[in-house]
Amino acid sequence: MFCHISEIRMDSLLQQANRMVFVPEAVSALYLYHGEAMLEQVNNILLERPDLSELLGGNPQQMMFDNHRYHFEFMANVFEFQGYDMLVRTVPWVYRAYFNHGFSADYFVTELEAWVSVIKQILADEGNTIVAVYEFLLDNHEVFVDLAGQHAWDDKVPFFEDAQDAVFYDHLLEGNFAECFAIGRAFLERTGSLERLYLDIFQPAMYRIGRDWEMGRISVAKEHLASAVVMRLLASIYPLLDLPSVDKGTVLVTVAPNEYHEIGAWMVANTLELDGWKTVYLGANTPCADFMNLVRAEKPCLLAFSIAMPFNLRHLKRMIDQLESLSPAERPFIMVGGQVFRLGNRLQKTLGADAYADSCVTAAQTARGWWNKVQ
Repeated sequence: MFCHISEIRMDSLLQQANRMVFVPEAVSALYLYHGEAMLEQVNNILLERPDLSELLGGNPQQMMFDNHRYHFEFMANVFEFQGYDMLVRTVPWVYRAYFNHGFSADYFVTELEAWVSVIKQILADEGNTIVAVYEFLLDNHEVFVDLAGQHAWDDKVPFFEDAQDAVFYDHLLEGNFAECFAIGRAFLERTGSLERLYLDIFQPAMYRIGRDWEMGRISVAKEHLASAVVMRLLASIYPLLDLPSVDKGTVLVTVAPNEYHEIGAWMVANTLELDGWKTVYLGANTPCADFMNLVRAEKPCLLAFSIAMPFNLRHLKRMIDQLESLSPAERPFIMVGGQVFRLGNRLQKTLGADAYADSCVTAAQTARGWWNKVQ
């Protein structure tokens, strides 16, 4: 019953957001242009608060500065992509994460009010449509607080199908590469499926890591340790398999600029290579100019982009837009994936992508289906 009420409130927010006036492109550009000046002023307003320590829950001020920058970069993407559904779905998660790390709910009211004040001062009347979005957030602050209280993760539902998966998670959290490798190798020998290893063992463990950070149960250092172990596993377990001969075209797999979450992209690259593609994997944060030089050199028939953080959407859009310089015959099939696409319904179309894949298995199926059609 409680979950049903929560869904109704979320649907109501989404309906309100869809009725908001779009921010003109020129105004979105102004917001981006004045970003550094606005950030400095917002920081200064908060620093002058005598109750700042209480608002931050005793956390260091740097955590606030980082949040303000993430906020600005995220909102710049919301305005550019008119991603109000993405905004509504993201705010409860942000509230929940910061609440669990000790921040007060009043901190967000204070921060949003500071942004409104600064936007009105710097953008004047030109910023009215942006101010309206901020006022929407302030008007619905209590609703977002209530939604944040409804955990995105249900502790009553197990993350793992058997005890071995839970053991893998424990070893992962400890940074015990040897034990994680032994479990991964045994699973691969038993099932013969790298994809199932990724989806049944690695992915649930990393989701659990994210949940535990969000709940304030583990530190950022622990999260990074677990990610580093998984990346070592991706590199060390894959060579245990015999690679098939290449019977398809070249696929280039990369992560959006300014994006450092590359585990999903790495899984996609390995899965596609096992499916007979010549795979070129670029990893994280490849500069746009170097990316285009490699596209022209490798001439891939398929591009696979991964993006996790919504504030990197505009960077990915710039990268995809550069492909317009290619002739129609040279333009590759574009596939996108990553957590951010669960937040917005129009993001794939706005980015100009041909397909979306929600996992490495779906990516391989999508790529194979497209390849069979063009042959």
